[in-house]
Amino acid sequence: MLHEPGSSYKLPTEQLPADQTVLSERREGETALAFMRRRLAERGWLVPLLLFVAAAIVFSLFAWERVKKPSTDPHFAYLANTYNSMIAAKVGGEGSEAAKRREGKYPFELDRKPPHRNDWASWWELETRDGEQFRGIWLDKQGTGRFKTLDGKIVFLERSTLNHRERKQRYFMSFPPGPSVLMMPLAAVWGYQVNDVLFTIFFAALNVMLMYILLRKLSVGGRSGRARDDNLWLTVLFGFGTVHLWTAVLGQVWFTALIVGLTFALLYILCAIDAKHPFWAGLFLAMAFATRTPLLFTCVFFFAFVFFPGGKWRKDDWPGAFKKLALFCAPCLVIGLSLLWMNAIRFESLSEFGHTYLAAGGLKRIQQYGLFNIHFLSKNLSAMLTLLPRFQPEAPFIVVSKHGMSMLLSTPVFFYLFMPEARESQQDKFWYRLLWGTVAVTALPGLFYQNTGYAQYGFRFALDYMPYLILILAVGRRPLSRLFKFLVLVGILVNAFGAVTFKRFEQFFSEDFFV
Repeated sequence: MLHEPGSSYKLPTEQLPADQTVLSERREGETALAFMRRRLAERGWLVPLLLFVAAAIVFSLFAWERVKKPSTDPHFAYLANTYNSMIAAKVGGEGSEAAKRREGKYPFELDRKPPHRNDWASWWELETRDGEQFRGIWLDKQGTGRFKTLDGKIVFLERSTLNHRERKQRYFMSFPPGPSVLMMPLAAVWGYQVNDVLFTIFFAALNVMLMYILLRKLSVGGRSGRARDDNLWLTVLFGFGTVHLWTAVLGQVWFTALIVGLTFALLYILCAIDAKHPFWAGLFLAMAFATRTPLLFTCVFFFAFVFFPGGKWRKDDWPGAFKKLALFCAPCLVIGLSLLWMNAIRFESLSEFGHTYLAAGGLKRIQQYGLFNIHFLSKNLSAMLTLLPRFQPEAPFIVVSKHGMSMLLSTPVFFYLFMPEARESQQDKFWYRLLWGTVAVTALPGLFYQNTGYAQYGFRFALDYMPYLILILAVGRRPLSRLFKFLVLVGILVNAFGAVTFKRFEQFFSEDFFV
């Protein structure tokens, strides 16, 4: 089925004219560049490619001096090098350089000590004078007191009972490993000098291109009916009028994960619509949650098309539906089980990916409340919706909390999310509920998370469900008025300020939550 019905708008005029259904040959006197441009236009790839190039240039200009070298937080590059060493050690055998690097290390333990203490997972391996061994983290002062082992037991260890010559701190990368897998070929060439800034910019530019392709798909399929100009405005909004802009220009593990996860999320949506490409949808979703765990919850988007074709409960072709489910779930299970296995090897728990062991397990809020708790809800809701900068009469005039700012300030056009045209058809209602439902199930777990996103300029966790917010605007049936476009430009200015100042000009930022 096609994702119809259409709308009150006219379909875009990007479809091929009747005399160009077959690609034409090179014309007499036509340059090679002009011929290539015409062929791309006939195939519908000219606009997406131009968007990719333009976005890459814009992001690179905002990144500026950062493009010359790796960022200060190259966590993914460290794990990519570790993966390469593990493989090389197996292939090269004993005596190889890789085997020497891996000697005495646990599987997935980093090859080298991290360059700093910020967001690396680690635990201690201890031995008492009696030869008893423990692996875990200190709950009290390091070196004495309560010690929590990897299997969850709490023991009391005194400094005098420990053999300090045999203690070792083991380091791991706690973030999901998707970007590290993609970096492995780069790490094979550049080692630890992989430029994660350029890596992130590439995927950010790809995101802009994919968003346009997705919006065009909804237009041609009749779901939004938006003309090309509308799709371009919505694409510009996504790429430059949201937190996507300043997130794209930093490199660094936290922002790279969000950008790369978004790439796979967009590919997943393209394949999941109408459950047309179940295997590829499953593969891209698996890569998405192997990069950003919350993206696992967006699986409801695919399931809805399987169980509610046309917006109504499926009444026939259940064998075909189960075939699609099997194709979708296969790559998710393979990659999901691999991630659980990796967790169990590193931390003796299937569900522990490593954040409990940040700062060697010394973060008090995690010790007291865990990674997820209702205790964190009010602060996260404030960071998402109500947190504002402080405006003051003296320099620097604007001070932004490092916990970010409200989404409605960083992207003011999002007020239109709550002003759609009336839903008349069953399919319109289905799409509207599905998109909002996907946003809700993806956003909700993060509201109970132990971290607001600090340090950030805007509410960066919104990128996990940003495509669905843009699609709600696209299918909302409301024309893009002058006010809408003005608010898009305001969002671009707000996020451009963050892209220039964040992590460059500290006078504009405060450690306080309410500034």
